[in-house]
Amino acid sequence: MGKFLTKAVCILILFTVILALNNSWRLVTPAVAWPYTLMGQNEVPDDFRQLPADILHEKGRTGVQVMTYNIHHGKGLSGELDLEKIAAVIKASKADIVGLQEVDRNFGERSNFQDQPELLAHYLGMHYVYGESLKVRHLRPGRGVGYYGNLLLSRYPILESEVLRLPNRLGNEPRTALRAVVDIPNIGPTAVWVTHLGLSAVEREAQAKRLLEAIEKESLPSLLMGDFNALAGSIEIRTLKAQLEDVASTFGLEGLGTFYGDPAKPRPRIDYIWTDQDLKAESYEVISSKASDHLPVTARLVVSSKSKEVQTIKGRGE
Repeated sequence: MGKFLTKAVCILILFTVILALNNSWRLVTPAVAWPYTLMGQNEVPDDFRQLPADILHEKGRTGVQVMTYNIHHGKGLSGELDLEKIAAVIKASKADIVGLQEVDRNFGERSNFQDQPELLAHYLGMHYVYGESLKVRHLRPGRGVGYYGNLLLSRYPILESEVLRLPNRLGNEPRTALRAVVDIPNIGPTAVWVTHLGLSAVEREAQAKRLLEAIEKESLPSLLMGDFNALAGSIEIRTLKAQLEDVASTFGLEGLGTFYGDPAKPRPRIDYIWTDQDLKAESYEVISSKASDHLPVTARLVVSSKSKEVQTIKGRGE
């Protein structure tokens, strides 16, 4: 009886470890959205608090300006941590919805244990939702738990959110997709996905398929953006392109690089904005900046004339 009990305990421990480390279980976990007005003012550094937030829109604007940006936890090409530069780039773009990757929350010394989601949301005067991909428990007393993951900033109300765990091999960095439903004027509730895929091509292919499975079940217009760590000709990108619209391709701008890689080679494009047939793009731009090792990518989206037709034909949401 004793041996049986010991084996049972060992199996339970092993199962718990695998569940914690291996995201191939495709877990969906809740994320929390906060309006910037609920933030603790005492926790915001003075240099952020003094910068005015501009959340007013020009009258008569249609559509929505979106951005994807891997911020490298606020560290620019200079090697210095400067989250204000990141915020300034976003502010200047006048983006309404922003998907960020490599965002730290009390993660470690590399980002001065900053709560980067709260700082950015406060500076920009935007609602936000944060979805961690990785968490670390600090050994130093009082440091608590640190997080690393994806962030969505929005000028418009965030109605709901969740984190979709993507498949990856045991021992590799966990990868996720943050999903949020944003109530966008002139478009309505829209499912916005922010993700950061893995470094392995095999993993990325599985992750892309999992994303498509989730998006196909959406009854709302869908937008997918993030750092996909893959070139346009890769299997995983071709898989996504079979069902979604690559906004850069719409304008023939596939050659615009988004990542500062080898200085001797052209910049690769690994950051993407994708739409389903409910949305169409009116513009696309890669913004020049050295605030991160990635360049921010923006697009203006409007409702597609095919939207109702597509929903009728496909019976989306059933």
